[in-house]
Amino acid sequence: MAFAADAGGVMSEGEFRELLDRLDGKLKGIDSTSAKLFDRSNRAFMFLPPGLSGVLHAALVELRDLMGSLFEELAKIVLNPGWPPGLFSAGNDWTTKIGGPISEVSGKITTDQLHIDNYWTGSAASAYAATLPAQQKAIDAITQATNVLDGNLKKAAWGIIALWIGILTAVSSYLIELAGEAGAAATVVGAPPAAAAAGVSTAKVIGLVIAGVGVFTTYAGLLVDSMTTMRQTIYANGPFPGGRWPKSTVAEFNDGSLSDGDTTDWRIDTHD
Repeated sequence: MAFAADAGGVMSEGEFRELLDRLDGKLKGIDSTSAKLFDRSNRAFMFLPPGLSGVLHAALVELRDLMGSLFEELAKIVLNPGWPPGLFSAGNDWTTKIGGPISEVSGKITTDQLHIDNYWTGSAASAYAATLPAQQKAIDAITQATNVLDGNLKKAAWGIIALWIGILTAVSSYLIELAGEAGAAATVVGAPPAAAAAGVSTAKVIGLVIAGVGVFTTYAGLLVDSMTTMRQTIYANGPFPGGRWPKSTVAEFNDGSLSDGDTTDWRIDTHD
């Protein structure tokens, strides 16, 4: 039951569909195997003495209720399987379409790259150059955010996959046990202990399913905490004052005129 990630470290759509199909096959197997167990146990009633038939009846009632609970727990996740391929794709998009291009811009938001002081002088030119660190900080914050988003989306995808593999493993083991118990029920005298054993097996797999969902819920909570921390870090460091893109508050920058006679005039730098 191995599923290998591709070269990009993701599970393909086809592989995830295969995983879900395997589980669907196991659930159909449980349905047909449990039907055999009930049919064989019901036939055994006419051959068993009153004491054993009463034990068998009680075991079958308990098994019926437990199997109802099992399918109820499985329905909670089967009806909402998640879609890891979509999460992988979204994560890649955040990095390749947003984080990557913005990161390239970050390297260009410097005085030496923009050559501000090569062409202009004056207070306004200096004020403009002074805004670059804040602009670069904001750009770097976006890049950091996209990296975190990419990582957490992929972690969420693998968390969903791990949940389904765990459920599939538990259900597969349960089906093997149930098949053995259904076979034992065919011997008539083996029907009461087989029905009781099937109840134990069913209770066990219910516990595994609930535990698996609980672990995933905790894992998802950690990812939410990571996203919250990322958001708090961005705003705590102040790259976006007031929740907006940084802009200059320097008085000289308010006057970007070329030649109105005051000290803020921008002038072409004539020195070599």
